[in-house]
Amino acid sequence: METIRAEAVADGQPPMTSAEVVSKVISLTSSTFIFFKNIGISTPSLKTPSTAEQALRQQLAIEKQGEAAIHDQVVDLKKRSEAAEEALATTHRQFEELKKQQEESNLILERILMVSIAGTPS
Repeated sequence: METIRAEAVADGQPPMTSAEVVSKVISLTSSTFIFFKNIGISTPSLKTPSTAEQALRQQLAIEKQGEAAIHDQVVDLKKRSEAAEEALATTHRQFEELKKQQEESNLILERILMVSIAGTPS
């Protein structure tokens, strides 16, 4: 059974599940074949995959690789977006704090000017 599983991987096909390996090992003429058929486990055919099927499998593998690459890019962009949002929030807080300090400084300057104007004889 391990040999069959290794052959599938060596051929560039995805690894077979245990059920697929077992169904391939068991003879198609045995009563077990009928059992597998009744419970819905497909049994491999005796013919080799056609070139069209191989091409489709290859295309599927390429599409899966592309999908994985796009998924990685989306994850990276989400991380960047979150970092940018955090930086923006920090900048906004700092701006509000500086604005408040400026208002307080302006009030102090106004008081100083009022006191100096009031204390200056005319």
